[in-house]
Amino acid sequence: MVQVCASINDPYELDKVVPKDLDSICNTTKNLVMQRSFELLGIRKPQSPPLPEDPDQFFENMINQMIDQVETQNHHGEMLVNQAVLLFNHMGIEHYLSETDKPARDIMSRDPSIEELVNQLREAHSQEQKNFIHAQVQVLKLKHIYTRVQNPNVWLNPDLRVLIANSSQEKLRTLAAALNHNERSRSCSHNITLGNREIDEIYRRFITEIVERNPEERPMNINESAAWFEDINNMNERLANFQRNSQNRVRRPMPDGIRHVSNRANFRVINELISNFRFPHYLVPMSDNEEVNEDGPDHNLNDRNPQEQEQN
Repeated sequence: MVQVCASINDPYELDKVVPKDLDSICNTTKNLVMQRSFELLGIRKPQSPPLPEDPDQFFENMINQMIDQVETQNHHGEMLVNQAVLLFNHMGIEHYLSETDKPARDIMSRDPSIEELVNQLREAHSQEQKNFIHAQVQVLKLKHIYTRVQNPNVWLNPDLRVLIANSSQEKLRTLAAALNHNERSRSCSHNITLGNREIDEIYRRFITEIVERNPEERPMNINESAAWFEDINNMNERLANFQRNSQNRVRRPMPDGIRHVSNRANFRVINELISNFRFPHYLVPMSDNEEVNEDGPDHNLNDRNPQEQEQN
């Protein structure tokens, strides 16, 4: 039990392993579980080893602390990329449900698996856990969308039908990779692999391909920027392409009090990401009596950090 507790890295994982009724386990095991839960929650930390006295060991100890921080920053950067991908998918799904196939929303609202995951999302605490649940919800929704566009009784332009089907498969492949990066996540997301529809078989094939080719160690990144930073840049490019093709739409007012990245944490790429996401969300189809602004709406000024505007 000592090894099991030591291998658990977050309190939510501990919650899945430990029985709900602690009285059902012996006192020794109960003490181990309580100690580990306190450590994971930051209430009680294990006693730290003494600092090394050897100069080289002391130096390397400080180097190791820097490496730990780099690993932490990279992990948080990857979570940020996952959030961006999930938001991008969410916008595409909402666009389909609002403008292409409104009855599909009712079908999804009656899906018990989606309802169960949404309830789990309300109870989620860590961002990593929220990302994990969001991704499972999107897998189920994209499966519904794919099945709808393959149904000849759902009227769609043939070209649009093919476009949506291919896009849904592409997004499902990306989500499958994110959800199946280790054995634990594969087992936790098992339910979304079930089903006997064509798209269920396709999704299971994606998972098989990913598991078989997934290397234990990623190749070294030889670029100047972290891989997650490059992914954010790529997402900005995709959003910018959408902006360039947003004719016949006007911008509706943003609600008061929306958050911006603080000046201390802000940098160009992340500021562009937030602005680029908000731009399409606040667009609405232009009515017949509105004129087209060929330059497009001036979204950059209004969506900038208010502190930044005051400095100009």
